[in-house]
Order: sequence, then structure tokens, then C-alpha cells
Amino acid sequence: MSSTVITPAFRNTAGGHLIHGGTGRDAGRRRGALASLMAALLSMTAYCAGLAAHGTFPFGPAPRADNDLRHQYVPFHTYLWDFQHGDVQGDLFFNWESGYGVGFLGDFLTYLTNPFSWLTGLFPRGHVEFAVFLVSLLSTGLAAALMTVFLGRLRPGSPWLRALLAVGYAVCGWNVAEGAVVPMWMWGLVALPLLGIASDWCLTERRWVLGSLVVAFCWFANFYTAAMATMAAALVLLLRLLTAEVDWRVRGRVLWRAATMTVTGLLLAAPVILVCGLANAQAQPTDKYIVSVHTPFLNYLAMFMPGSLASPTAPNVFVGTLVLLLALALPFQSKVPARERLAWSLVIVLTALSFVFTPTAKLWQGFALPHGAPFRESFVLSGLLVMAAWVCLARMPRSRALLGGAALLGLLIALTYEAQPVSRHALAGTLAGGAGFTGLLLLYARGLRRRGRVAVVASLAAAVLTTTAYSVYAVTVVQDPTRLGHSRTQTMTRLGIEAHEALAGRRGWPDTRTVAGAEVFVTNNDAMLLGSQGGSYYSSYVTPQTATGLGGLGLGEAMGGRHLWSVRDPVLNALLAVGASLDVPDPDQVRLRTMPAPPLVTVRAPGSDQAYGAPAGSVWAKRHAALGGRVYTVPELSSESPGAAARTAAGWPLRRAEGAGPGSENTFTARCAPGARAYLHAPALRAEVTAGGSPEGFHGDPPLRLAPLKELGEVPADGRFGFTVRTGDDAQVLPADALACLDVPAFDAVVRQLRETGATRVRAGGHSVSADLPKGSVGTAVVATTVPPGWTCSVDGGAARPPVSHHGLMGVPLGHGADRIACTYVPPGLKAGLAGSGIGVLAVAGVLLLPRLRRR
Repeated sequence: MSSTVITPAFRNTAGGHLIHGGTGRDAGRRRGALASLMAALLSMTAYCAGLAAHGTFPFGPAPRADNDLRHQYVPFHTYLWDFQHGDVQGDLFFNWESGYGVGFLGDFLTYLTNPFSWLTGLFPRGHVEFAVFLVSLLSTGLAAALMTVFLGRLRPGSPWLRALLAVGYAVCGWNVAEGAVVPMWMWGLVALPLLGIASDWCLTERRWVLGSLVVAFCWFANFYTAAMATMAAALVLLLRLLTAEVDWRVRGRVLWRAATMTVTGLLLAAPVILVCGLANAQAQPTDKYIVSVHTPFLNYLAMFMPGSLASPTAPNVFVGTLVLLLALALPFQSKVPARERLAWSLVIVLTALSFVFTPTAKLWQGFALPHGAPFRESFVLSGLLVMAAWVCLARMPRSRALLGGAALLGLLIALTYEAQPVSRHALAGTLAGGAGFTGLLLLYARGLRRRGRVAVVASLAAAVLTTTAYSVYAVTVVQDPTRLGHSRTQTMTRLGIEAHEALAGRRGWPDTRTVAGAEVFVTNNDAMLLGSQGGSYYSSYVTPQTATGLGGLGLGEAMGGRHLWSVRDPVLNALLAVGASLDVPDPDQVRLRTMPAPPLVTVRAPGSDQAYGAPAGSVWAKRHAALGGRVYTVPELSSESPGAAARTAAGWPLRRAEGAGPGSENTFTARCAPGARAYLHAPALRAEVTAGGSPEGFHGDPPLRLAPLKELGEVPADGRFGFTVRTGDDAQVLPADALACLDVPAFDAVVRQLRETGATRVRAGGHSVSADLPKGSVGTAVVATTVPPGWTCSVDGGAARPPVSHHGLMGVPLGHGADRIACTYVPPGLKAGLAGSGIGVLAVAGVLLLPRLRRR
């Protein structure tokens, strides 16, 4: 298909005619570049001004890092910082720092591939949170600049006016309320206009290879939001094809070009898609969460008002008052063909409805609703609104159309001003912005001379900057975590920096681990934040092998197994080769506590994995089997509470609190050897347990949250140990085998045995581990990590085979005797993904080389 066939329908000049006349292609390009720069600067300035007005980090004491930004993204970027500076235990394939060893490539490709994330290494480690802020800020600016360019492809017109609309897109409600605190998602804002530009090349039969690379780049930078942006770009392409005056043969050729370009781009990005897809498929399931996309009608309408924020959540779709006014004016814009007006209106309405209809919402989300924010695709509607606003403005609407849009805006305000999402700031900003923008656009529509037009556009720019900053402020006020009683501190505090320095001062790895301790700091990924090798880990990609393996040994977990907790427990420390732990005895001091520990690789004699008298299936039996020796006594519990219910097969029913009164106390006693340490394991328990000292909180709520094993205290000289369980008003049962007493001398003897028979030398690479064993070792070599898919091990240089699970830990059978083992981790899906990339490279090479071969 020759380009002359489609040029009249699709190819538009990007030069401006609302302010300047045509002064040549070079001048138009310069104006376009300057307008894109202006859009980027205005959007970033407005976002920063809104945060500064509220005093939010980095412009004040109010924290920006809350929820997942604090618990996931800052620690993950800290791991990236360590990787960039060669100071990480692991690499991009495997992370030895978290969850006692977990696969990492899926995490990296999900959380850290926004190109701006790589700027993290330019800042001091203690300022990673600021670097993460810049990731979101620079993504906002780039999104504004690219949307300015794409709007010019959609319809010719003033680049300065395009830039003002692009600011509304870049600082849309989705960005302010959701995206900016999820730095990797911010690439979705960039991907939508970038993919729109690539689809425009299909319309003009240009740059197929570059378009394929653009698709691959967007999906590599963040496949999740890129999928949503790809769907939205496809909708816009179809709309443009259906409203253009071309025949169906031309439409078919354009669609074929777009389809092949997209498929090739996806092949090039196959490692991302397959690695992350398999990591998600092999992760702990999220079907335990009930997610609803139902949104009350008026609440949804209210979300179009700039500065609005709903609770419970609703699609964050506001795009600024200027964009909203022009999008509402489009149905009245007689200069735009009726078919085009109808098409844009239908696409916007149907897209908005698709967010709150479960089957289509699942389609946007990759066929499964997330257990977090359910409207993560909202930015695509913001993009469509900006495009519709530009279709209206590019042909300069008459006064009647502008007044029609203003009337609809007034109706929207009248219907929703009392709705929950609309704060007084949102209402004031929308009223003032609606009146101001309507007046300025009416003045502009009168056909002013050049100087007058420049003055009006300058006034519009000032109004866009002001109202956008105010909408950011309005959302930030409502979102302020200090209003909800959360901490005001940054993620990496002075104490955190001191803790990292203390951990860095003792590098026992890989002989033994140094951990941050249990619940010492404020994130769910303290191990990465502080650079230790502990158990805390929060990710969407925790595998069942890791969650159940560690949970079966007494580790706590939340979010259905996707958040693992460290525990203060000597037996688990021994099983996982922990040789030092960080303690915080007071808020101004950190201290490193060392302890004897077996090496990272130990050997279990044949037949040593027994319960040793502990109840079958209990955590005590599993620990005995994993250790290869008896260290616990599990006593009979006796209830000392008057009128207590009799013990059942499930355990001891606990008395409930009556009404709103204090919790009901349940007292139990047991007999153990004097001097033993008493531990309680009740994963489902939701209560306070007291044994002479301060109460220990158990926060079980299965299947979403399981309480970890906890120490209650030392058995007194008379051998009688008592404790009290204070419950709430829900029915609960304390398992009959919940309490066990640790025989400390027996435990010390087992640890000495493991050290004597363990590896004589351990070497750990980024995603590998090898160990020299005592000559002729038999039984099972146990590596102190879990067994997620991807590991293979060899014995004495033999064939590589998948390891086995040794009661949750990684086991390598030694056969009749061995001197050495070596294990390597390869992320599932990587090899197949690289093969797909190879096919994509061949396709691109073929397109580049075939014309040359034909000419020869």
C-alpha cells in the first residue's frame, strides 16, 4: 500500500495554526519540541507544588511512602542500589537477602524496569526514597511530553494548547492517587501516548521496525500497565480507522501492519512476559481475597471532578477542569463530524463502564482482579478524555459548544457536590476552574489577534498550573497517612542507616546469615532495606514452596502467604544458618547479637528425619525432622479457668468476651523441665497471651494471616508453666499441641553435631551455591533455603537434577557417599522467553534485510 493512498486521511502536520501560521517544517518541529518541554515542566511543577503546599516528602515532614511504597518499592530500589554498587547478596536472578533465599527476576522485571529506576544508584543509599520519588516525577514529565506529541498526530493544531491538555493527562487522578506511589506503574502513563505514536506509524505505513521496538520497550519497562495501554491504543486505532474516509481494504492493511508490529514487539519482550507470567502462576494464589468493582453511580460521576478521592475506592479518572470542560463540549462541537463525535463519546462511555463490570474489568487486569486497588487501568480513560478534548479544541469550538460543555459541567457539580469523593477542596477547585476556563476559551474563540491569543494561552497555562497543583493538594490532604495515625517518618531513618552499617560490618555470608531481626524496623522488606539475609519478604511472587515450607517451620505470614515474617527463635535460626541478629534495645541504639550456627549447607544422616515423640503433623515434629534430633517436649495442657469447656479433638475451646466488654481470660498450665524455654505455636489464634511478663500479640486470621511461633518465657524451678490467653468476641480454639518446651542443652548438642558434620567450605554466587562436604558424606545435604522451582543440583560433578524438599528446606540426596554438591538457579520461563526473543529478532532482521536482498 503506497503512502499516497492514506496520506489525505491520516497524515497530519504537527505545526501550530491557532497561534502561529505555517512558518516551515523546522520551525514547527522546534515549537513542538518546546511545547513538549513546557508540558513536562508544567506537569512536574504542578505535582511538586501540590505536595509542597501540604508539606509532603520531599518538601516537608508528612510521609509519602505508605503502604506498598514503603513496604515494597523503596526496599526493592534499595536492593537495586546495592546491585549497582556490587554490594548485594544475590543478583537479578536470585535474592539471598529475603525470605531466606527467593527467586528475583520476576520481582526485578515487575518492580524495577522503569528506565528511571536506574537513576537510583546516583544517590546516596540513605536517600533511595528520594530517588524513587524522582522515578514517578520524571515519568510524569515524560508522559506529558509524549502526549503532546501524540495529540499532534491525532489532529493538527497549536502545540501550546496540546501541551496544556497533556498536563491534565500526566497529572490525572490515577497518577496522584495511585500511580505516583507505584513507580513501575508510572510507565503506563508513558506507554499510552508512545504506543499511540507507534499506531500512527501504522496508519502512514512508516517505521514498522521502530514501532516493534517501541512495543517491546513499553512491555519491558512495565508489562502490566503496558498491556492496558496496548488495549487502549488499539481502541484509538480502531476508532480512527472507522471514522476515516478510506475503504475497508486500506483498513485491513493497516490492522495487519499493527498486528504484526505488536506480535513482533511481544516476541522481543517474551522473557518479561513468560518469566513474570510463570512467577505469577507459581505464586501463592490470591483467590482468598474477595474483590469487587461495584461503584455507586454518583460516586463514579464525582470521580471526574479534579481533586476527588473515594473511600471505598472508585476509578480515579479526573484529568483537570480544562480537559473535562472540552470533553463535555465535544458533543456540541459542530465543527467535528457527527460520526467522529459519536465514536469518541461511545468509546469513552463504554470504557468507563468496562471498569465496573466484572468480566471486562478482569480483561483489563489480565483476567484476574487484583487484591489491591481494583481500578489500576483508570489512566487509559484519562488518556481517552484528553484525546477527545483535543479533537474538540483542535477545531476551536464555537461559543455554543463551550457553553454546552459548561452546562454539563454545572450539572455534574450539582449532582455530585455532596457525594463522598468530593472534598471541599475538590469542589472549590472545580467551580473556580470551570468558570475561569470557560471565560478564557470564550475569549479565545472570538478570534483575537496574535498578541491577544498569546495572552490568553499564557493565562490558560497559569490556570492549568494552579488548578492542577490544587487538585494534587486536595488528594494529598485526604490521603495524608498522619490523619490515619500512621508514622511520619521516612522509610530509611537515621536508625536504619546505622543498622545497615552495623550489618555491613559483619559479613559472615555465605558461611552463615546475618539477619535484621524480627519486626525491628518499619517495612515488610527490612532484609532488603538493611542489606541482611533474613526472612522478611513481601512480594506478589512468593511461591507456595517458600510460604508453606517456612510456614510449616513456624514462620508467620500475611496476605495469604505473600508476606513472610521473621521470628525470634533459636531453632529456626539454626535451621537457616543464622549466625548474627540485629537488635534495637532502645530507639536510639542498634546492637548486633551473635550466636553459634551451623553452616549454610549441612548434612543429615540417613533416617534422622523423625518426629522424635512430637505429635505427628505439628510444627514440633517438623522441626525435629528438619533438625535431625529431638529438642522439644510437648506437654499436656490443663485448663485452669472456672467453667472452661472440655477439650475437643481440635483442642481447647476459648471463652469469648461478652458484648463490648474486655476480652475473656483463659488460663492454662503445663509441666516441663525447669529451665526449659516455653514456645507457643497457634497460627490461627487472634488474642493476647501473657506468661508472667508483657503480653504477646497473636494476630492470626486464616487463610489470609498466620501468626508465627513465639517464645513465652522460661519454665520456673517447680516445672509448672502457666499462661493466659485473652480473646475477643469470636469463637477460637487453642490447639492441644500448641505449647512446647525447648531443651536448651539438647538443642546445643544438635547444633554442635550439625556444625561438625556440615560443609567445610561454602561458596555462594549470585544464583548458585556449592559446598565441600566431609569426605564420603551420606544421607541428605540440606541447603538452608526453600525449594522454589528453578533449582538444579549435582553431586560430585554428576548430572544436574532438581533438589528435593527436606521438610521445607532444600535437600540434595548424597547417595552412597559424596564430597561436594553444586546447585544453580535459573528463573522458570527465561529460556523459553529468550527463544521467543530470538524469533522476534529474526523477524526484525528479515524486514530490514529483505528489501536489500530483493534489490540485489
